[in-house]
Amino acid sequence: MIMNEILVCNNISFKYEKDFVLENINFSIGEGEFIAFIGPNGGGKSTLAKLLLGLLKPTSGNIIFPNVTLFNKNSLIGYTPQDTSINKNFPIEALDVVLMGFLERKKFGYRVSKNDKLDALEIMQKLGIKDLAKRKISDLSGGQRQRVLIARALCGNPKLLIFDEPTSNIDLPTQKEIYKLLKQINLNHTIIVISHDISILLECANRVLFINKEIVSHQLIKNNLEIDGHFCEIEAINQYIKQNN
Repeated sequence: MIMNEILVCNNISFKYEKDFVLENINFSIGEGEFIAFIGPNGGGKSTLAKLLLGLLKPTSGNIIFPNVTLFNKNSLIGYTPQDTSINKNFPIEALDVVLMGFLERKKFGYRVSKNDKLDALEIMQKLGIKDLAKRKISDLSGGQRQRVLIARALCGNPKLLIFDEPTSNIDLPTQKEIYKLLKQINLNHTIIVISHDISILLECANRVLFINKEIVSHQLIKNNLEIDGHFCEIEAINQYIKQNN
């Protein structure tokens, strides 16, 4: 049993139409963890994330947030989507994108306060992107846009952050920078990352959930993987499955 649980999934199953995408999903998330969701395309990783976010409802089973009231449930989880592409003709500035993180958590109305703006700028400063505040989001590089979306997710100081493919379409040096940033954020937040960049991701994660309709959980102990400096994706996955069968 994980101490200080912030989220528990009990026998979650989900289907869009006739066929189940996820079946009998059971796991819990503890405060301060850095969890990797890995698995094949179509295995249900992003669907599970949407269930945790409340964007979808389980076909059966339930998701429990211990010690969280209905009123502050919406502020529990921050999220960055997989696609960071932007409509080039949409003239929105980076700061406005970050401020959307506060709008999503307002119970009444959509107006941001002066304190919200100050908090947003402080978050951008910590992520090294305050100088981009007045830049159009469409003019930024992929790595810069990803940092802006991370800043948006941090607004409201959520306990859990979910990142769906945070380094897709980003070059390798920038990928490493993003994961270095996520490790720093993990000092104060619980993190779930959905990614195919396993060789980099496993340098950060302490637990791996291999998702392919069902789920296999593996507590990551890097010394036992016997991988020197670089992780082999296939070998890592094989070891997860072997150690949990």
